[in-house]
Amino acid sequence: MISVMCVVQEGQISTEVQFALRAAISAFTQRAFAAAADIDWIVVPKGSGFTAAAPSTAMIASMHANRRLKSGERTALLRELGDICMEKTGLSPNEIVTSIRDPQSTESL
Repeated sequence: MISVMCVVQEGQISTEVQFALRAAISAFTQRAFAAAADIDWIVVPKGSGFTAAAPSTAMIASMHANRRLKSGERTALLRELGDICMEKTGLSPNEIVTSIRDPQSTESL
């Protein structure tokens, strides 16, 4: 499983768009990592999450990879994830934050 966290402002994403985005992210993790997505959908309540004294329109999509990624591959995957989020939500590139982290090493430094 690929752990995915999506953070959005309350009322920003309709239920229909949320389901479409979940499906697209699940297809992405299957394609990129050969693993299903375990999506934690976090809604920031109205009255919280401000940017420049206005309600935030930003969305965060963050996940943990199941293998180490080389820089070029990470860049391509981040671009694809961002494109998925923009396509499904209609948000601009300035409103979407994406992150893909490598698995944590259990070795001592």
